[in-house]
Amino acid sequence: MVVIQSPTHLNRNPAEWVKLSLKSADSLQSCSLVIYPRPIKDRTCLLSPPETYPSVPPTVLDLTGNSFSQILDAINSICHTFRTDSGSLSPAGLHKEYILNNLYSVHNQDDHVTFEDTLTKKAPVPQCGRISTDNWNSFYNNYLSSSKPIIITGAMDKWQAKNRWSNDALADRYGNKSVHVKLSPTSDYEGIESVTLWNKSNLRIPDKVLEKLPYADLVVPRPAPVNMKFAEFLALVEKIADGRISNASAYLEYSSIRQYFPELEADIGEPEFIRHRLKLRHLNMWLSDGNTVGKLHFDPYDNLLCQIDGQKEVILFEPHNNQNMYEAHIPEAEFSVNHTDLSFKRSKLLESTSMVMSPVDIKSPDVKRFPRIMKTAPLNCTISPGEMLFMPAFWWHEVQSYPDPKAARNLAVNFWYEPFLHKEYPCPACNLTVNPYYHHLL
Repeated sequence: MVVIQSPTHLNRNPAEWVKLSLKSADSLQSCSLVIYPRPIKDRTCLLSPPETYPSVPPTVLDLTGNSFSQILDAINSICHTFRTDSGSLSPAGLHKEYILNNLYSVHNQDDHVTFEDTLTKKAPVPQCGRISTDNWNSFYNNYLSSSKPIIITGAMDKWQAKNRWSNDALADRYGNKSVHVKLSPTSDYEGIESVTLWNKSNLRIPDKVLEKLPYADLVVPRPAPVNMKFAEFLALVEKIADGRISNASAYLEYSSIRQYFPELEADIGEPEFIRHRLKLRHLNMWLSDGNTVGKLHFDPYDNLLCQIDGQKEVILFEPHNNQNMYEAHIPEAEFSVNHTDLSFKRSKLLESTSMVMSPVDIKSPDVKRFPRIMKTAPLNCTISPGEMLFMPAFWWHEVQSYPDPKAARNLAVNFWYEPFLHKEYPCPACNLTVNPYYHHLL
């Protein structure tokens, strides 16, 4: 029996291991190759796992009767390696290496502007590029595989949502449907604030976890979750938009179209240059009065954000040096709300932590505590109705929404895809790599 721990031992030359295995098989009546997955730290859990923590079972390959190439192909498949019979990188491996060596970086642009430059008004935030495309090869080579944000025009021209999704039409079709909405005392959603604003007697995070948190004095305040009839939500949005309600903000955010409004999918359309090539994980609606801010965070999905009404100003920061973004676990809290007068209380500290929020408030940064944010390079990707923003996975972004003057709302949908490039998180030093789910594209 020959044992390989994947993929560390294979970084040199897996072909040598296969040859060794075959020699062992020749000298024995039967021989097996046992491949153990490389242990990966569970970064979602801050508690030490028990000693009996279950491991991923190994893969056992029977070497007898299999050729050198067959065994090497199996190892490459199991261990996500790309080696030829001679031990060199295969064309797919060379393609992967090229991709990771040529990722788009705002910092690498000759005219890049630092966040400090924009904060001190020395320069405006650089603008995203715009393209009109229905070509998969162009999108893959220039944007998806290089992790480069881009605004796409023309891809929504045939959508019927603009004409069919008025508030009245949506209320007629779905007014009695119960939807899950978020209510906030301000227009800021899921920002960062001091834990001293909350009742610490309700703190539920174990001391052993708190000791590991670099920002235990901060919390991510989640808006109050509320279930209400869709017609009630639309009426609430209208009252907020025209000023009749000024002490609350309401948002239907990342609301699954397929779960709540499946018939509406016929009024939009997954872009043809992506359809059947990337794995769609979520299709969401985003609807509010239009004056909301989604604070600085990243999403572990490749995102196509599609604007129907209003504008979204998206400020992005690249994911290649997340020490500058202070990526970490941050404790969470949740507002509660009185439905009668829409008054809010900071009453509930959660036992969970956020893994995708930055502790930096880019509108008023604490530069003494977070000095590295000043050297980052922002990118402004503002989208208007009919435009899509391709936002690669793990790019940090803050989203300021603005209402459509006539519709008095902001409406968008987004497609979240299995990411082409992924990483472990929270892990400020971890780099992007090609997702094994898409190795067939290499």
